[in-house]
Amino acid sequence: MTKLQEASALVIASRELLNRGDAVGAERVLSPLLKSLKTEASALHLMGLIKKAQDQLEEAERYMRSAIAHALSEGGFYNDLGVVLQARGEYKEAIRVYRAAHVLMPEAEAVRVNLVRCLMDVGEMAEAEREARLYINARPGPEAWTLLGQVQRAMERHEQALGSAAAALEFAPKLRGLRQNYAGALERVGRPGEGLEIYKQLVAERLDNPDLALKCARGLFHAGARQEAETLLERAVQDWPSAALHGALARMRLLRGEGEAATGPLEAEIAKNPGDISLWLACADALHRGRQYVKAVRILDLALRQAPDTPALLTAFGFVLDELDRPEDALKALRRVAECAPGDRAALRNLLSTLLRGRKVEEALQIARDLRGADPHDQYLIAIEGTALRLLGDRRHRVLYDYKRLVRTYDVEPPRGFFTVENLNAALADALRKQHRVNAHPLDQVIQHGSQTGRSLLTLEDSALKGFMAAVDEAVRDYISRLKADISDPVGYRRTERYRYAGLWSTRLSNEGWLPNHVHDRGWISSAYYVSLMGAEKPKDAQAGWLKFGEPPRPTPGCVVEGVHEPKLGALVLYPSYFWHGTVPFEGSERLSLSFDVIPG
Repeated sequence: MTKLQEASALVIASRELLNRGDAVGAERVLSPLLKSLKTEASALHLMGLIKKAQDQLEEAERYMRSAIAHALSEGGFYNDLGVVLQARGEYKEAIRVYRAAHVLMPEAEAVRVNLVRCLMDVGEMAEAEREARLYINARPGPEAWTLLGQVQRAMERHEQALGSAAAALEFAPKLRGLRQNYAGALERVGRPGEGLEIYKQLVAERLDNPDLALKCARGLFHAGARQEAETLLERAVQDWPSAALHGALARMRLLRGEGEAATGPLEAEIAKNPGDISLWLACADALHRGRQYVKAVRILDLALRQAPDTPALLTAFGFVLDELDRPEDALKALRRVAECAPGDRAALRNLLSTLLRGRKVEEALQIARDLRGADPHDQYLIAIEGTALRLLGDRRHRVLYDYKRLVRTYDVEPPRGFFTVENLNAALADALRKQHRVNAHPLDQVIQHGSQTGRSLLTLEDSALKGFMAAVDEAVRDYISRLKADISDPVGYRRTERYRYAGLWSTRLSNEGWLPNHVHDRGWISSAYYVSLMGAEKPKDAQAGWLKFGEPPRPTPGCVVEGVHEPKLGALVLYPSYFWHGTVPFEGSERLSLSFDVIPG
């Protein structure tokens, strides 16, 4: 055998090892050959694939660029380089490389798919849609229509996504994946009953994937068939003991009232696989959601003995300890996360609330200001800064939290097609109650005795909602016009004539329901509009159901409610997104509201 034949055989052996998932072995075989094959494009490309499999992306990029330099017309090499660049977050360069690959291989479907998904990653949704439609024109089929549906779903154009899912299904009506995708599209347009029937048919044929089990179980639970949902998950976890399935099962059992015993099956699975961190986290999350804080701490303590210094476990541990009003202990865990990942924004951000509760005010203020240097419009950081100034007795707190100037109420005029605001509210109430039935899944709720819609309603084709958004625009313009364009005023500093609405959702509270205190991290101006108020005739609390401002999510010494606002039908309240806001527990049968965020456009 000649040296060239021997080298070729070793390259083949290396590729086979990589295909079997042994990237280390593949590198061991190929590395000694690279000096003699340094101009051999296929060998360089193979080493790039090996490095990518080991998540050594910088090295993978270097080898792939070298391969391309020696094979300028090899489209597949460009595509694989694009994948690496995309994984590194170099989206614009990846898009350029994918386009080059497409020129060289116009028929390659993988290149088209990669290009569309990369455009989605970078937020160029209109261009992603255009490319997906070009794919359909070139190769009409289920893959292309499904890809377009994914783009439309990301754009929250759910009716169009449903049409694309239906078009894909026409090409292969018996294909299970397409049927499952169509069922999901039906759910997202508010037709969960139809979607559930498809899920049930698929399960009856065969239960062949965990995603189907989870979606069908969620649909059954939402439809009221809660025991059937639990039974399905109990069956599914026997074949796929994943954190997602076990977590959903534990959540269902908690909502049924089992208390801390609800996580029994999950704990049994943890005993079999103690090294699976996702199982520990799912167990702690379910207990946290169910307010079983003491057991959640026990679980996380055991998990940390298995995997000390695991950031996700330490963070969860810190949060639950804080819930138990143990801020000093919580800080130990959260500080450890920050030590393990120096400079990590999320780790530093997670410290802030607990620092305030632990009276480490100056430290919280400094961290918040440092983080705002890179992201000055992060509403949570502004809220933390304002709260710290309040605790320090600094008068600048009043600049940030000038409730008299920055909380404004408007009476909404009825839009075209509605004679009175009462007509508008009646139509809105009908539309929103339907959305709460079909679009507010009980497993996802954090509101006590209430629900919040789980998707933006902006793209919903409903005349009342469209009319409402047109009617509030005058109030939004007036509010913006009254802001002071001052660098010391984080809401006024962003004043602009160009703005857009970012999200529209509804909250519905029943008796004893309340909305926890929070801010809208990526907002600018937030809102509340009151559609239906059916309060108790003689409430125990005169302010039951009122909007409240100034109180952080967890009790913080020296930070009580600073202002309240009485809800009134047809009234729109506008205020900065960084204001802590929540509700006083409601008394009555229904408090139905709409909210949206405004951001500079």
